[in-house]
Amino acid sequence: MSEEKKAAAARYHRKTLLETADRLLVQYGYDGMNMNMLSKEAGYSKATVYVYFESKDEIVRSLCIERLELLRREFSVIVKNDADPDEKLSAVKYALDEFAAEDGVYFDFICASKYVPPLSDASESEKRLSALIDGIVSDLSALLPEYELKRKWYTYYGRYKTAEMFGGADGGKGA
Repeated sequence: MSEEKKAAAARYHRKTLLETADRLLVQYGYDGMNMNMLSKEAGYSKATVYVYFESKDEIVRSLCIERLELLRREFSVIVKNDADPDEKLSAVKYALDEFAAEDGVYFDFICASKYVPPLSDASESEKRLSALIDGIVSDLSALLPEYELKRKWYTYYGRYKTAEMFGGADGGKGA
């Protein structure tokens, strides 16, 4: 089989597994879904699932990344809007609230994710998720300084729930 065909087959299998995992996560939640359930539901052996994903967390991170990329595009439109900064922040909050309500499993996973500095020995998906979070914070810093964004985030979503996302209890940067 040519390299192109192998890559296409791998993309197909990853996509199939992610779609199945997404459905199971929405139905059963993070704690209710496991790799055995995923392999059975997707029609793959458990060993095959592990060929494409090293863990359930990697699968969830991949799905989180997809959603955050969409959310980042939405934020970009909001930031470029002619509205005043308070209206923009309100629109960002509304988008985050929708995300939390519609994709709660992913929102909670992102909030509980440990911030990974780019030079660590983290997995690629951990690095991508962290870089995406950093990018979103950077994009939104056009509205408010980063420390103020984090303070508002903590105030609204709760420091206890989201401290790890920004690097620990103080947000990693004195937030």
